[in-house]
Amino acid sequence: MNIKLISPQYLNVGLLLSIGIHFLFPTHIIVTFPFTFFGLILILIGVSINIWSVRELKRNNTTIDFEETAIKLVITGPFSISRNPIYLSGVILSFGFAIFLGSLSMFLFPVALLLILNFCYIPVEEIKLEETFGEKYLIYKKRVRRWI
Repeated sequence: MNIKLISPQYLNVGLLLSIGIHFLFPTHIIVTFPFTFFGLILILIGVSINIWSVRELKRNNTTIDFEETAIKLVITGPFSISRNPIYLSGVILSFGFAIFLGSLSMFLFPVALLLILNFCYIPVEEIKLEETFGEKYLIYKKRVRRWI
C-alpha cells in the first residue's frame, strides 16, 4: 500500500489552533453557561477513552504507533465497542472543548477532524488491518462498528 499520511497525532495541532482562533477572533457564542460544563464532561470522557485504549493496546503488546504494523488484533476493552476508540476519544475531546468554550468557530475543528479521520485515516488503517489479519479482521469489522 503506497498511501502515506502524516501521523494523526499532528491533527492535535488543529485543536490548539481552534482554541487560539477562539480567543483571537471571538465569534458568536452558541453554548452558554451553565451548558458549557457539559463540555468538561465530554473532555473527561475523551481523555478516559484514550487512556483506556492505549492501556489495552499495551496490555496486548501491540503498537500504538500509526505508522507501525500491528502485531496483534485487539478486540477487547474499548475495541469491543468501537474499532477506532482512540480516534473516537479525539473527536469527543474536541467536541468537549467546543462546547466548553462555546463559540461557533470552535465547532469547525471537531467536524473537520471527524471527516478527516473517517475518510482519510480509517480507510488506510482498515486496508492495513485486512492485509495483516485477513478473515479475522473482516469478522471483527462486521461485529464492531467503526465509531460506536
